[in-house]
Amino acid sequence: MTKLEKLLRPESVVIIGASSDEKKVGYAALKNMIDCGFKGRLYAVNPKAERYNYEILGVKCYSRVSDIEDTIDLAVICIPARFIPSTIEELGEKNVPYVAVITAGFKEVGEEGAKLEKELVELVKKYNMRMVGPNILGIIDTIAPINASFAEQTPIRGDIAFISQSGALLTGILDWSRAEGIGFSSFISIGNKADLDATDFIEALGEDEHTKAILAYLESINRGEEFIKICSEVTRTKPVLIIKSGRSKAGAKAASSHTGSMAGADTTYDVAFEKCGVIRADNAEELFDMAFSFSCMPIPKGNRIVIITNAGGPGILATDAAEREGLELAEISPEFEAKLREFLPPASSFKNPIDALGTAQGEDYGRIIELACKEENIDGIVVILTPQAMTEGQETAERIVEMHEKYPEKPIIAVFIGGESLGPAIYYLKKHKIPTFTLPERGVGAMSAMARYAKIKNRPEDEPIPEIEVDKQRVEEIFKKVRAEGRKTLYGTEAKEVVKAYGITTPAAKLAKTSDEAKHIAKEVGFPVVMKITGEGIMHKSDIGGVKVGIKNEEEVEKAFTEIMENVKKHYPNAESLIEVQYMAPLGRELITGILQDPQFGPLVMIGLGGIYTNFLKDAAFGLAPLSYKEAENVLRKTKSYTLLKGVRGEKPSDIKAIVDTMVKISLLARDFKNDIKEMDVNPFFAYEEGKGISAVDVKIVLN
Repeated sequence: MTKLEKLLRPESVVIIGASSDEKKVGYAALKNMIDCGFKGRLYAVNPKAERYNYEILGVKCYSRVSDIEDTIDLAVICIPARFIPSTIEELGEKNVPYVAVITAGFKEVGEEGAKLEKELVELVKKYNMRMVGPNILGIIDTIAPINASFAEQTPIRGDIAFISQSGALLTGILDWSRAEGIGFSSFISIGNKADLDATDFIEALGEDEHTKAILAYLESINRGEEFIKICSEVTRTKPVLIIKSGRSKAGAKAASSHTGSMAGADTTYDVAFEKCGVIRADNAEELFDMAFSFSCMPIPKGNRIVIITNAGGPGILATDAAEREGLELAEISPEFEAKLREFLPPASSFKNPIDALGTAQGEDYGRIIELACKEENIDGIVVILTPQAMTEGQETAERIVEMHEKYPEKPIIAVFIGGESLGPAIYYLKKHKIPTFTLPERGVGAMSAMARYAKIKNRPEDEPIPEIEVDKQRVEEIFKKVRAEGRKTLYGTEAKEVVKAYGITTPAAKLAKTSDEAKHIAKEVGFPVVMKITGEGIMHKSDIGGVKVGIKNEEEVEKAFTEIMENVKKHYPNAESLIEVQYMAPLGRELITGILQDPQFGPLVMIGLGGIYTNFLKDAAFGLAPLSYKEAENVLRKTKSYTLLKGVRGEKPSDIKAIVDTMVKISLLARDFKNDIKEMDVNPFFAYEEGKGISAVDVKIVLN
């Protein structure tokens, strides 16, 4: 480890607020440092040091940090919040590089606490220090070892690192992990993450040779773009597994657009995690099922598994779970099947899943596993055992361990469905580092996570973002004009000018104040035309009778103009309205694309089924801007619409290349003007037959 070395593996530590009172946090932190076997230099500070005869728990106690002549790598602060700023000043004067503020009472308690927390951040910046917290359980590292926390125990030494915003969750997981025999390299509480946050620790642990997998419980991510950059690098060498609680507010904030209303509460996090290779867990149990498996087993070469069982029902459950989780049941070769028939009963199932029946003995399991380990087309093995009259739980466990030691390159997951009778066998498996679960779904889920990571780890280098010729100056001019007029929403004609500046095809259109102007424009752009209302705050134009299509002559233009204005006045009597007259583009496959700004990760680009059913069918997929051509196509493939675009029941395929190109251009617009564009819809844009391009028929842009 290079970054944060002196924080996680310090050579000298001072506990500020150390106490001889067993009920105080300062007592627990000092005692934990002693009990964990810290090999460095340990100091205690308490303003009332003379009362302790200058010693607490055998550690020399000082009245002030400045009294300590030694250099200090890490200061652990356990004093009341109001005294901490002056203490930070003192630590800064002594050139202490890292502080961990265990004390609570900052932004989590209200406005005054938030001000105090801001003061701490300003002070650590002033002295070029780094701070963990405030409001943390502490920092634990089993490699150093240090336990600068008030946790009741120290975790077993292992190769999993766990980062958590919740100190209470850390203590619960710590207790559970000791019972399960799961070890950790680091246990890091980040609390209010006023300075150092999860991104900093993921980067540091990514370089740590003692850490094999990184886990995190996060409630929010502050530096979204940097998080993606760091995780994209780290996940190429080790898995990052995250459980994310809380809800993004981006969707609620942007509900006025189709793009915003179709972005679910956690859409952005799902998209961001996928982009940078993070595997997301739905709950704590799943997170640690994955972690145990990554810690103990090699990464599979692919997603082809074999299921071995002594009962049909659990085998079917595992098969169903495998299909849901994206795993493939490996084909049983004729040679493999022939060898199985040499020792298994004729009534056995020799296909995948392999059902050795309730009479299967430990030796039978061992022989099947060994044969599976030798098969090139099998990437992983799930072994299921249920307790029946003839079952040999312990012997089967021993054979599983024996086979794993003999063939360590192939991952094996055990599912022992039972309680009391299988307890010793389960204990034996876990003791020998075989991930073992009591339900098929959990075992298959853990195997699936490893197979997913195999794909993440071996993913090709990111395709470069294309640079195309655009007219940014024209877009800047349009935005400046709109703001100068006190508007946030662009007129449709202005919005079309914006996308046209980025090389996106759109029909000719102009605004009309009167019916005579509308007739003149219609002749200019060419019949047939579409006429639609435009104005600040006018939404869902079709629903209020604000759109007329297929207008073929000047008489129809005049009639449509009158009807639209009358319809709009019923719903928006005070609106200043204009009517957009637009050449009516030929019909094509109706799609929608758009931009949504996320406060953590920046702009998202959406693609999906367009037209009036957009919000009802909600067929949409999202990608973080900017997009490469490959990324854009992968996003498009996630929609149900993609099947239609390829052509169904004799229909000709749509111009997928042009759709992807449009998505890339929209993503570049989102990148270039991420501080200007709040939300944007292109709905619909018509996709024509292969080779015939697209047309952005209706464009809506709202500025920040």
